[in-house]
Amino acid sequence: MTSISIREIISQVTCEAIPHNDDLKFIGVLPLNHATKDHISFLINDKYYDETLTSNAGAIICSKKSAETLLGKTKSILLVSDNPHATLAKVSQFFFKPKHPFSGISEHAIIDVSAEIHPSATIFPFVFVGPGAKIGANSTIYSGCFIGAASTIGTDCLLYPNVVIREGCNVGDRCIFNPGAVIGGDGFGFAPTEKENIKIPQIGGVQIANDVEIGANATIDRGAMADTKIGYQTKIDNLVMIAHNVVVGDFCFIAAQTGIAGSSIVGNRVIMAGQVGVAGHLKIGDKSILTAQSGISKNVPAGETWGGSPARTYKEHATTIATINKIVKQANKKNN
Repeated sequence: MTSISIREIISQVTCEAIPHNDDLKFIGVLPLNHATKDHISFLINDKYYDETLTSNAGAIICSKKSAETLLGKTKSILLVSDNPHATLAKVSQFFFKPKHPFSGISEHAIIDVSAEIHPSATIFPFVFVGPGAKIGANSTIYSGCFIGAASTIGTDCLLYPNVVIREGCNVGDRCIFNPGAVIGGDGFGFAPTEKENIKIPQIGGVQIANDVEIGANATIDRGAMADTKIGYQTKIDNLVMIAHNVVVGDFCFIAAQTGIAGSSIVGNRVIMAGQVGVAGHLKIGDKSILTAQSGISKNVPAGETWGGSPARTYKEHATTIATINKIVKQANKKNN
């Protein structure tokens, strides 16, 4: 069982221990109401403040503001941080590291003779690696994955079962693909005539930067001619659909069941909540926020929060809903 001391934590994570006890060790992270003296817990949301007073946790990660009110009221050591959420994430990583039930390159994988696989990579049985494909050091490819011709997987990547990386796609380092993700499927491109819908060949690829995570059954289509691109540190949830030639910037969060239509450009640090729909050929500005089920039909300026369908600024959306509710209440009173 992995254990880690206060000394090791504060040497690797920016936080302060109050009171200081360098040699005290912990075996894991648990919520306040489940933690024992051997666990680290956390106070991220102030509505759980009362639980800190009765928690048996050996240490509690919290903000400076929370620490000021907790001092003298809890027997737990306080790990005080400017960003408790980030501190929790980093501390959790000390205890929870992926363990894979297989290592090495399976003789039951189908690997083209021209493919290049680093000796430290793990290739499970029944993986297909196509001609000219490259897989970097310490990457792990689970069973059922398909790596197409001339595609590249960087170092320290993790592809869970049944991930498809089609031909001509490039994946950076430390990327994670959850089961069923499909990268590089054909974009939805057709030229309609009276007699037929003529398929437009999708000859672009997909470029995925370092430290990207893709959720289960998410799809990122290849470009029609130029590449579809996903930026550094962007995190994409389950069941997201990103169409051909979309460009997504760095540090974005895109939640489940969101769809982004072709050739739209998403800036850096954009947040899209669940079931957002973005029409094609639009620009979503840096640091904008799109609330759940927003229907985006025009460009969104940087830094703004939009909601509703059709979407507008969240203030306008909230005012509209409030006005409608007021009218409905007045009508109900009149009818009664």
